Amino acid sequence: MKNAQQSSSQTRVCRDQLEFVRGHMSFARRTSDEEAPAAVTPDGYDIPFVDHEVTIRDARPIVDELSLEREGFALIQHKMPCASERDPDLFKKSYLEAMVPFIKDYFNASWVTTVDIGGVTLRSIDGNSFIGAPVSGGTDSETGKRSVKNHGAGYAHCDYAPVAGPQIAARDSQLQGIEIRSYSRLMIIQTWRALSPPPQDFPLAFCDGSSILSDDLVEVPQTKYGATYVAWLPYYNLSHRWYYFPNMTCDELILFNGYDSKAHYNPRSAHSAFDNRRLYPNAKPRESVETRFYVYYD
Repeated sequence: MKNAQQSSSQTRVCRDQLEFVRGHMSFARRTSDEEAPAAVTPDGYDIPFVDHEVTIRDARPIVDELSLEREGFALIQHKMPCASERDPDLFKKSYLEAMVPFIKDYFNASWVTTVDIGGVTLRSIDGNSFIGAPVSGGTDSETGKRSVKNHGAGYAHCDYAPVAGPQIAARDSQLQGIEIRSYSRLMIIQTWRALSPPPQDFPLAFCDGSSILSDDLVEVPQTKYGATYVAWLPYYNLSHRWYYFPNMTCDELILFNGYDSKAHYNPRSAHSAFDNRRLYPNAKPRESVETRFYVYYD
């Protein structure tokens, strides 16, 4: 036990010495007297938020140590599918067709389905381009919104509280006419990929799930895509360990846990975009693609 503790301590010291940047994020307000500036409440929520400056460390030197089971996120090499497609709606369709079998194989799953609405999200932070080409202004027929969103979520959040995982999975299966089958395990796997060249002005940061305590999280109803479900929002805690992957290429893919029904594992992969233009003032506006998958096991 002593050797294990020493090894763990050495790992933490190493991670504490990683290069870092500072970025602002919004968090759920923990108490009414929390000493932090008030922040705008994101759409879909109805609780107060506050702004904090956070230390965000470069995770590239420890990329081989990261895992979905421990930190809740990981970076892998995966060649960008349909890289030449410029139409946003065709890109979404082709991207899912390539990613579903990959996710099934990667996790050795029995079957994989996707989210009915919001399963693929394209973001172009300045709202003017998509993979270097103008957006045609197309719309998603289900939502009536533009195919490419021009903002990122700058607040710390876990998209699903544990209670919401099976509920949202069953709802999406029903909406897509997919037969609801029994399963031994369900995971909601989320992915994120930068489409614009490095460096990214608004990269995505992840909190090491093992550094988040139960008391640091609050269950909050969120209304999105015409449904209300329960999300997890973290309160700010100086002990949280935040990381990001600078200078991502389109052939790098971040995997992170949205939900896992496995009894002994409770994922807390909180994440948030942050403004990194202090380090890269001339960075081009970020373009990215996000996906969500239901990963089932018999």
